[in-house]
Amino acid sequence: MALAQSALLLFHGSAQAASFDVLHSFCQTNEKAPTSPAQCEGGSSPWSRLLQIGSDFYGTTESGGTGGPTYSGTVFRLTAAGAFKVLHNFCTHTYCADGGLPGQYLARGTDGNIYGVAQGDGSNSNGGTIFKVTPAGDYTTVYRLCSQKGCLDGYDPNGVTFDFVGDMFGTTDGGGAHDEGTVFEITAAGTFRKLHDFCAAANCADGLMPGALLLGKDGNFYGTTKAGGRHQAGTVFRITPTGTFTTLYSFCPAKDCPDGKQPNAALVQAKDGNFYGTTLLGGAHTEGTVFQMTPAGAVKTLHSFCTRDYCRDGSAPMDGLIQGADGRLYGTTNAGGSYYHGVLFAITTAGSFTAVHDFCSERGCFDGASPAAAPILGADGNLYGAATAGGDKNNVGAIYRLTP
Repeated sequence: MALAQSALLLFHGSAQAASFDVLHSFCQTNEKAPTSPAQCEGGSSPWSRLLQIGSDFYGTTESGGTGGPTYSGTVFRLTAAGAFKVLHNFCTHTYCADGGLPGQYLARGTDGNIYGVAQGDGSNSNGGTIFKVTPAGDYTTVYRLCSQKGCLDGYDPNGVTFDFVGDMFGTTDGGGAHDEGTVFEITAAGTFRKLHDFCAAANCADGLMPGALLLGKDGNFYGTTKAGGRHQAGTVFRITPTGTFTTLYSFCPAKDCPDGKQPNAALVQAKDGNFYGTTLLGGAHTEGTVFQMTPAGAVKTLHSFCTRDYCRDGSAPMDGLIQGADGRLYGTTNAGGSYYHGVLFAITTAGSFTAVHDFCSERGCFDGASPAAAPILGADGNLYGAATAGGDKNNVGAIYRLTP
């Protein structure tokens, strides 16, 4: 894959050397000179996990683009040859009816198109949108949230995923019967159906403010909530495609939340059948954790962040994990590390932790900084991801590749 900038970088953040290279830096000098990061025509602050279709990568930026006075983000494509193209600028429709500020996760539909969510739909009380973009860039709004009276269908969507037959499932941060979020389904025929209203149980024991869903190997969906649960520190839950809801675990049953607090990202189910995830807070040093959960709901803390001096192992993981070709789990932290701008880490399912790359290791943070999303496993076995800051020239983000 051609490099958009910089030669191959070598680093030694672990016992074995890994190679790291930057494929694209946002807000390149050939764009119109911005007066602020929000005005980068190619987008700025890449926020989502990447999505690979064929040899191309797709993602979103939280800001930038040419979609109007608020510069509310983009959907982009990066080809295997290194060619970068904006597929959609948000907030191009009247009152931003196409949405703005796209979410952290993209999904590939059974039709081969790209699906995601965005906030800020001006036509429906800012409830947000669910959108479809073809690989060629044709954009369609699939559903506008808060279409129902009182936002009973939810608002502020977190992401969508698909079941085995092509129906779409997702969550919202707010709205629903108790204004604490929902789980919903949109069938392949376009019919919207709400499956669960959060905070339906006494004291919100079922959780509130859910994150994105994972389709498990058993055909059910698994997710986390940032708050609520028996100890008001978040939960892990399971919901069937027909809406049967089960709280599997409530965080913080012990003083100071050694098991973590506020899980806020999608889970991953590893090859061993267990689920793995992160918490933003809690753990032995209050800076977040990596945890394992069995299908029955037994949780084990694998790593507490900020274990090393000055949080050199990272702090504040803002996304979950993926499993690499070597069987290890990979993720990022938004802060900490040797240069205080986050790390890309690996951890075994037994809990052996390695800080693989320290972001901002290059002068000027040309290798990126402060990632908000986990990398993905590419078809070639390498890891690909985005950092929300750093990169060449304008410090508004970069796309990277790591060869373990």
